[in-house]
Amino acid sequence: MTRPGEVAPRGAPVQGRAPRRLAVFLSAAAAVGVAGGGTLAGPDVGFDFLCLWPIGLATWLAGFPAGFVVSLASATASLAMGLLAHPGTAVGVKLWNFAVELGVYLSQATLLSVLLARMEREGRLARTDEVTRLANRRAFEEAADHELERARRQGRPVTVAYLDVDDFKRLNDRLGHAAGDEVLAAVGATLRRGTRRLDTAARLGGDEFGLLLPDTSSSAAAALLERLRSDLRVALGSPSGPVTLSIGSVTFETLPASVAEMVASADAAMYRAKRAGKGTVHLEVVRGPMAEEGEPAPARGATERTAPPGGEARPSAPPARRAVPAGSLA
Repeated sequence: MTRPGEVAPRGAPVQGRAPRRLAVFLSAAAAVGVAGGGTLAGPDVGFDFLCLWPIGLATWLAGFPAGFVVSLASATASLAMGLLAHPGTAVGVKLWNFAVELGVYLSQATLLSVLLARMEREGRLARTDEVTRLANRRAFEEAADHELERARRQGRPVTVAYLDVDDFKRLNDRLGHAAGDEVLAAVGATLRRGTRRLDTAARLGGDEFGLLLPDTSSSAAAALLERLRSDLRVALGSPSGPVTLSIGSVTFETLPASVAEMVASADAAMYRAKRAGKGTVHLEVVRGPMAEEGEPAPARGATERTAPPGGEARPSAPPARRAVPAGSLA
């Protein structure tokens, strides 16, 4: 099963039992009908090659097992109809024809399944960062665009966090790029383990990471980032010195106009965290003026910003920005 942002490539097997079974049943019925019709028509009329179409369709939609079932059904139907319609033909000849037909059909199913597997792999690689095994920036932006539209329909908040490894260039210069890759891989593994399946964790480039947290309030985001901070402290423990991350998080209760604006806001929050001190978490909330009385306040230590209807979010006056110190992650 794919995480959000991992888009299934064209030609991927149909998801769900009902569509899969329906595709197999219809393809098998078509293949059996073609095979039976060809046998009844006699050797002067070529029908058998038409079975390749439903076999290929079943394999394309539901994978090799479906192609195998339809291939076997088609070849068996051809053999059965041959035994009934042409009793004078030697059984050995009919069995030979059965074996040849089944071999041809299975060859097509095998080739198509290999092609599908290659397409799925290429699709994953095109959206996955090689070092961290997280989604890449392209997949992150696709997932963010999807979640932004869904949040508009459902009126739910979305939180975006931006994470940056502090002094990463200095770490590479001191310990080498292999050590730097180990740090990035450790961050990726921690983010994968520490987020929900509906969340999207991505490497946005270099030493920068992003978290897309649908249906996540500011207080829930603060709790998640605190847990991730603790996990990262363990994962990035190093005898050569502490490795810290500066984290900026923005919870959008009033949604931005675009994904680019959403990511830019989280990026700006991350730089505010860096200015407050390396290894710091900075939380912000973009809240519209129509928030009902009694709604939960922003997370402790967070900056609240208000957004007028149809306007760009702006800091409330006075814009006192406070950051939550994260401490060392080592």
